[in-house]
Amino acid sequence: MSNLYRSILNAQGSSFASTNSFEFDGITDYIDCGNGASLQITGALTISVWVKMSSTSGQSQDCLISKDNGSTQRSYTLWGKTSFSSSPIAYIWNGGANYSVQATTNIEDDNWHHVMLVYVPSTSLNIYIDGILEGSNTTSIPSSINNASQNFNIGRFGNGTFTLDGNIDEVAVWDSELSQSDVTAIYNGGAPDDLNNSGLSRAPLSWWRMGEAATWTGRNWDLIDQGSGGNNGFSDTIPAPPAQPSTDVPT
Repeated sequence: MSNLYRSILNAQGSSFASTNSFEFDGITDYIDCGNGASLQITGALTISVWVKMSSTSGQSQDCLISKDNGSTQRSYTLWGKTSFSSSPIAYIWNGGANYSVQATTNIEDDNWHHVMLVYVPSTSLNIYIDGILEGSNTTSIPSSINNASQNFNIGRFGNGTFTLDGNIDEVAVWDSELSQSDVTAIYNGGAPDDLNNSGLSRAPLSWWRMGEAATWTGRNWDLIDQGSGGNNGFSDTIPAPPAQPSTDVPT
């Protein structure tokens, strides 16, 4: 690990700031956060992620978050875009049926955006872009999500496809539905805030800071869960090099 990354990852400031994101190459880079008991969420769910997608990648689909292998183990997926949607779209699964919600903003523009999915059992599936509710599905929303054994992946679909070309920062998960005021607080005018001390109704279950709490093992990066769940992630890729910390962050 370079001295630059050592200084970045060990830096201690007097106030909260995001100083790193992870850069994904759109080919093999991803983060695997496992399938710990606390990530086996079947009820209310909130996912928050900051993303910067390349406008020149030429990829047909970019997956941000997935706990879905595309066949037998399907819980949920949050996409930056798909072959039929130029804006973020999310899916949850109950049995063999899926339920989706789509945003309206094309975020493949080389700028940082905040994307947030909120599932309220039996009520709604909502997607927010930069603090604004852009899509809401209230039609026959199921009372639960499948408890799939698929690991929680950042930056690719669960079956190893549709890797992201871009940067991801400050990924967080709650086993509850957050409110509009929580969404506004997390967006924080376009700059990430401390999710454990930002006046939210609930602290995150899992929170991967994508660089600030990361250790280089010689083969990959270990990302320490800053939430209460203890779901540490690791970067992986075949072949090397692995996903790299970047100083490009939302501000």
